[in-house]
Amino acid sequence: MSLISEKIRSLEEQPALRPENIRRLAGFIDAADDWQLYRINPFTFAAEHHSDEDQILDLFIHSARVGLFDFSYNMICPRCGGVAHAHHELDQVESTDFYCAVCTMSSPATLDDQVEVSFAINPAVRRLNIDPLADLESYNRYHFSANYVVSKELRDLRKKLLRHLLVIRPDSSKRILLKKGNYTTFQLISIETNTSILIHLDKPEGTLGSSGNIPFTATGFAQKEISSSAEACEITVHNNTRNAVGMMVSTPDLPRILEVVAQHPTQVRKFLTAKMLLNNQTFRELYKIQHLSKNLNLNIKSLTIMFTDLRGSTEMYDKAGDVFAYSLVQEHFRILTDSVRKFHGAIIKTMGDAIMATFSTPADGISAALDMMTQIAVLNERVRQDGFEIGLKVGLHEGPALAVMRDERLDYFGQTVNIAARVQGLASAGEIWITQSVARFRETQEVTGKARLRHEEHRAHLKGVGQETVVYKLSAAAG
Repeated sequence: MSLISEKIRSLEEQPALRPENIRRLAGFIDAADDWQLYRINPFTFAAEHHSDEDQILDLFIHSARVGLFDFSYNMICPRCGGVAHAHHELDQVESTDFYCAVCTMSSPATLDDQVEVSFAINPAVRRLNIDPLADLESYNRYHFSANYVVSKELRDLRKKLLRHLLVIRPDSSKRILLKKGNYTTFQLISIETNTSILIHLDKPEGTLGSSGNIPFTATGFAQKEISSSAEACEITVHNNTRNAVGMMVSTPDLPRILEVVAQHPTQVRKFLTAKMLLNNQTFRELYKIQHLSKNLNLNIKSLTIMFTDLRGSTEMYDKAGDVFAYSLVQEHFRILTDSVRKFHGAIIKTMGDAIMATFSTPADGISAALDMMTQIAVLNERVRQDGFEIGLKVGLHEGPALAVMRDERLDYFGQTVNIAARVQGLASAGEIWITQSVARFRETQEVTGKARLRHEEHRAHLKGVGQETVVYKLSAAAG
């Protein structure tokens, strides 16, 4: 049996995965070329195979767990779509800003939209024969995300600005002659090392004459800029590394690029972000022990956090006994887990009869809360005849948060977490309370409008929050 067949067999043993999706994946791997297996977007795969996105995402996560695919966490420049860095572990992701050598600008390293998660076939399963230095098309395909579809106008401008692709073998040199024309500044870009150097011509204070040398090391270009007093300069670039390197020679024109992008925006295909992955219940369950750094500290711009609590469980233990009460509480946890999973969320932890869960959008959080209430009502119909009833209390808040390691598990920290917990404390049994930050989203209003809920406004002094907080109790609209 081949290694691929062995991995597919492992997937077939997972009851949560649909056999038809496993067959689609096996057929895709068998027919795909090397480029198609290099950086796979699971949402694109789902669309091309007319499959459910959630099911396909679970399939790829399971596939990574059995060693069929590897995760890649790609730092994507929001301007050019370039992959500034590609990491194989989450704790390698930059915690603050990251720099793009193509645009010579930095971007905030947020898990919401700048960290693209893709899948590549595991080298032990199939070694890809991809040479990014084969030609310019291969170089761009390797170093730029396919999820950023630039306009024809921007592609044409890039071709105009790009002069050469230099490929320099190990311990070798190449010469390039730069001449002053419409542009007096040139840029050498090494995407592999995410470094670049600007070369200015016809500068009276230039340290170079008609020639100069630029050493290239494993860390890239040591200097940011050099200048020449001549109108033409022959530059010799020496590769001091053990590998062949590629360099783009261009004439930088960021103002013109930004102008074209503003007039002809880049289309961004839906892709799996690190935030979405962390809010995926399957990922949380399969990767409970990730051996991540204790210093992990990653930024999320917008995270929706839910806290729940259960009313009536203590009395039920006293009246019905441990076995019945425990069974009912566990059924309540199953309902909550199913609702969280159904609406693209993840349970971060349980605390007694309470849970903390996170969602990528407020609409998903609200939808999960409403689904929980519906299912708990059905459960109560069953147990009410025995004289028992439980009540769920839910609070939701949206805002920035930090992903951190706590007690060897991925957790979240920040005021957003604190506020969500306090808002839940305002709720009585059967109530959902939300903050203004949750309510302000159009998608939230669409969900509550469809459910015919009204927002009953209150102002609360939440512990640990300096100012008065506007909160809303969701209740059924009259009539």
